[in-house]
Amino acid sequence: MPGGITCTLNLGVSPRTQSVEGGSVVFQATNPVTLVKSLVTGEYNYLCTMDNCHIMIVLDGFSIKGENGNLKNFNARILLSDDWSKGTANYSYLKDGKWVKVKNQPVTAIGRDEINTVKELAETANTH
Repeated sequence: MPGGITCTLNLGVSPRTQSVEGGSVVFQATNPVTLVKSLVTGEYNYLCTMDNCHIMIVLDGFSIKGENGNLKNFNARILLSDDWSKGTANYSYLKDGKWVKVKNQPVTAIGRDEINTVKELAETANTH
């Protein structure tokens, strides 16, 4: 929605260690503008039932050096489909010294080089 808040993540994923790292930007074009940039790191795990699998990503973010030092300013919990293409996120960011919580936000993966199913990721991890 116009004027709504967006959270953009650019993540690298390591199947071998099940780790995730990259950057995040929280932005809202209001007055005053919200702009929170973070270096993020975390891990992912598989959540499987007899019917389907999901991927849970847990992230913590810290301000980029030169912008308030290494202050923790972001965290996220993202639940994705097993092909990494869509899901739901809950995240929080630090604004003016207070944590702002955003819940049940839709997630869509864009610009991905390669998407694997949970089974393909597990096979890749086992061969490296």
